[in-house]
Amino acid sequence: MSTVSEILQAKRQDLAQRKRKTPIDAVRALASMQGRPTPLLNTVADDEPAILIGQILYAPPDDGSEGDDPVAKAVRLARAGIDVISLFTDAKIYSGGLDDLMFVVRAVQPFKVPVISQDYTFDEYQVVEARAAGASGIVLDTALVDNATLRTLVSSTQRNRMTAIVRVADEDALDAAIALSPQVISLVLPLPRTVADITTCRRLRQRVPAHIRVTLDTPVQTVEDVTTASKLGLHALFVPDMLAQTEKLLGLRQSGD
Repeated sequence: MSTVSEILQAKRQDLAQRKRKTPIDAVRALASMQGRPTPLLNTVADDEPAILIGQILYAPPDDGSEGDDPVAKAVRLARAGIDVISLFTDAKIYSGGLDDLMFVVRAVQPFKVPVISQDYTFDEYQVVEARAAGASGIVLDTALVDNATLRTLVSSTQRNRMTAIVRVADEDALDAAIALSPQVISLVLPLPRTVADITTCRRLRQRVPAHIRVTLDTPVQTVEDVTTASKLGLHALFVPDMLAQTEKLLGLRQSGD
């Protein structure tokens, strides 16, 4: 298993090669040719059920086989009625992420399901690449970059008309994110199964201004987790792709319980 520092080092090297091959202005031109991104969470009211974000994790198997196709997973989620799809293709070093993002976006367009790019993002070039691939939103992490870089990334995301989803793990990171006024803040917290978990989640949730939507970053694992988290005033929940396809979960979403 690669560490985060090893992954970032490899990604920086790969990014440098992409920049030499394709200047950012050329990527911006491709991004400008994309249709307007679908808004994410902007219309979710405080008194409505949390929307479900089906999270697709993908990395090539160690044996060199292709594994489960992320595009096929995305189509299954869209057909099942998921609200949003989040594609994370870098659980290991993986060069096919942008291509998969583009293919997933195209595959779910008939279902009008927006797609989020979830990756180790630390450079504006990556934001523009995600928009060029058709992403409607991108996940940014306060733990990966300093405040100045985060400001640049949020600004670039918004200029490209995408939704900026900023991950925070504590009060300091939350305050730094709020100062940038992203559309969405994602709380990196344990699943709210204990009184302490629920108390922490509620405390951070209450600090977020009303104009910013809030989601729980940690994917819920059971239908019961969804029910508990929904009672904390969250606007969206990340759900593993297998759970997201269950009839019980989608029935719960439709009933609003």
